[in-house]
Formats: sequence, structure tokens, C-alpha cells
Amino acid sequence: MKRLLLILAVALGFALPSFAQQIVDVHQMGDKIVIEYDLSQPAEFVRLYVSTDGGTTYRGPLKQVEGDVKDVASGYNRSITWDVLKEFSTFESDNVKFKLSIKLKEKWRKETFVTANVAYSFAPQLSFGFSVGQVKHFGWFVSAMTNGGFTGMGNIPKADAQGFVEGGYLPMFNGTTTTDRLSVIGGGLIRVVEPLCIRAGIGYGVRNLCWQDTNGQWYKMKDNSVQGVDVSAGLQLHLSGFVLSAEAVTTNFQTIEGKLGLGYAF
Repeated sequence: MKRLLLILAVALGFALPSFAQQIVDVHQMGDKIVIEYDLSQPAEFVRLYVSTDGGTTYRGPLKQVEGDVKDVASGYNRSITWDVLKEFSTFESDNVKFKLSIKLKEKWRKETFVTANVAYSFAPQLSFGFSVGQVKHFGWFVSAMTNGGFTGMGNIPKADAQGFVEGGYLPMFNGTTTTDRLSVIGGGLIRVVEPLCIRAGIGYGVRNLCWQDTNGQWYKMKDNSVQGVDVSAGLQLHLSGFVLSAEAVTTNFQTIEGKLGLGYAF
């Protein structure tokens, strides 16, 4: 015959203090036991353990439970009802204690994102590219941008702002110009509130202005060209699966451009 004998005067137990939750009442209701507790933060699940030797050893997690055991909101007077005799054929003790094991809900979920980017500087110069990354509370991203121009990245002559090359020679320019833009940046993100992240990165960048002479020779205008460290800083917004980013990018702290990104997080 199934038998239930409990003395509940010493049946109060405490959960792990780091989670700031506490069992506040235990009482018997027929062949069942009701455990009431307070919870300071939302939990994915709550598991119940029982000790019959005053807390020296515990058995569980107990299976025959119902109530506030899954997707539990924070607050007072949460309760779990344990059907003791469904769990054990007999249960006798005069020194029962309970404890809870709780998995708290993550404050923010991990999101992977991809954005298409466009950047503009007052050179004037447009460039296009993409960013990929991942963020929870902290995160990372990688961004690559180009305008498709690579003329000035080769070994070509350089000219000053007036068009003179070394030795004082002034080519006959035909009025055709082109620009190069390349930027590769990696960086980090910090989520400050649910939809908003701060992002900052560092990488390598090139920005060139080239002129062509009447013989088809290209010259890099060294006073209007720069390459070296790219540094970026800005904000990123996550709304209903969509991502919007806005940041400023400088190359060697000599030029500056604005960059916008639009994409999707999953």
C-alpha cells in the first residue's frame, strides 16, 4: 500500500542565493506537496529536488510536478505541486527539505546578422559592401567595402595637387579621373538596450584619386590619396528581425565618410 508520511515543520529549503530565489512555504495537500517560492528574474525552467536527511543529500530533479516549472515570470508566490506517490511508492521522513535548480532566461538572445552597406565621403566618393556578425550582449562584426576602382593601387607615378610629378614635370592631363576605395574592418559590438548596439572597429583602408594624361598614363594624386588604418564607430539597431546600422569611418584620421547598413538578423 502506498504510504505518505511527512513532517513539514522542518521542510523549508533555500535555493542558490546567487539567483535570489527562495522557497517561502511548503505544505501538504492530500497526497501532494505544494512548494511556494519567490523568483527575482524570469526563468526558462525550475527543477525541484528533495532531501530526506535534512539537506545532506538530494534526489531529483523530481518528475511528477506541475505548476510554475517552465517559462516562469519573476514575482512572488510561484508554486510547484509535487505528486509524491506517483514519484515514489512510499515516502516517509521527519527531516524533509527541498531545493530549486533554476535556469534563468537570457536577457538577450544571440543574433546573427547580415547587412548591405553604402558609404559616402565628400571626396566625393561612393562605395558599397556588406557586414556580417553576431551579437548577444557582446558581439563581433566584419565589414568589407569597395567602389570597384583599383587604378591607384598599382605602381603608378605620383603627382602633387598642381599635377607636377617628381623633377617638376607637368603631364598634359585629359580631364579623366577615377577613384579607388577599399576598406576591410573587424570590430566589436555592445548591446546597451534590447534593440540598440554600439559598434566600433579597426582595419585597413585605401582611398585614391587618379588623373589620366593624354597618353593614357595614370597618376596618383598623392595629396588626395591616403592609405592605412581604418577606424569606425557608430550604432546598430535591431527591430523585428531587421538591422539598421550607421557609423563614421576614417582612414588614418585624414578623411571621413558616413556608412549606412540595412539587413536582417536571425
